[in-house]
Amino acid sequence: MKKIIILMGVPGSGKGTQAKKLAQKYNYGHISTGDLLRALDADPNGDLTDKQKLAEMKSGKLVSDELIYKLAFKAIDKYLGAGQGVVLDGAIRNVEQAKKYQEYFVNKNLQDEVVVLEIKLSDESSFNRLTKRRLCKSCGLILPYSFENDPSTIRQAHGAEQSRSTGSGQEKKFDCPECGGELYMRSDDNPEIARKRIAEQGNASIGPILDFYRVLGMLVSVDGEPSIEKVNDEVEKILK
Repeated sequence: MKKIIILMGVPGSGKGTQAKKLAQKYNYGHISTGDLLRALDADPNGDLTDKQKLAEMKSGKLVSDELIYKLAFKAIDKYLGAGQGVVLDGAIRNVEQAKKYQEYFVNKNLQDEVVVLEIKLSDESSFNRLTKRRLCKSCGLILPYSFENDPSTIRQAHGAEQSRSTGSGQEKKFDCPECGGELYMRSDDNPEIARKRIAEQGNASIGPILDFYRVLGMLVSVDGEPSIEKVNDEVEKILK
């Protein structure tokens, strides 16, 4: 299997879930832009200049590409240095970033160790998933978008269905099947923000990035519409 796996897909395509599965099974490092920034924010010994750039982002400015490159490349070096591979999850948002990552891979003589995996999903399915999925407050598990209407999807994807009573009645609800934590909807998964995210990160937006990797012969694709487990089976078949 390649040392570097770059996962691409529209919001809600399941790339984060597939990244975690791959990282866990094959002992790969899992790198996402959000995780890198949160780690920097929580690090009391983090570089002060980097923390200032992060503070500017929190105040409404766009995050610096140079900061992302610095954090991502350092993380990749760390994992590869420890003998692990790396899964990049949603780290590349435009063609210029793709070119910068490719330059890094070439400089490190890693260009033949990179595969770009697209999890294909329509914008319509993306919207449906974003506005229906739930996350766990405790462990961060993302539950399938259809879990409210079809609780069996929890069992299929994660093992156990759980219910709890609330108030005076026996309202059927679900706790996190991994840790029992409370489930919630992300603030950026409400319909208005979901539409904005799809406009900015949907198929029209990622198309040029995919074309860039297609020309380089690095792109492979799987259908992201089926269940998590079926997609995972196809992902593993392609990557092996």
